[in-house]
Amino acid sequence: MHAETVLHEIKKHPKGIWVRELARKAKVSPATVCNYLYGYTDSSGRFVRPVLKNRVRLVKYGNSSVTLVFPI
Repeated sequence: MHAETVLHEIKKHPKGIWVRELARKAKVSPATVCNYLYGYTDSSGRFVRPVLKNRVRLVKYGNSSVTLVFPI
């Protein structure tokens, strides 16, 4: 499962990892990583909860979508 691969990569970086770098290392798109971190709305309009909620800490910088991800 991709979510477990992403979580494994996060745990390798206790000082944090940027979303784009995380996506590259986990071999998934940055959008997929964001779906795991923030959740998303599926095609029928239902909200799908974030898979990695309560497993990571997110730090957003400025008004941009630059996010640093830390393991908990």
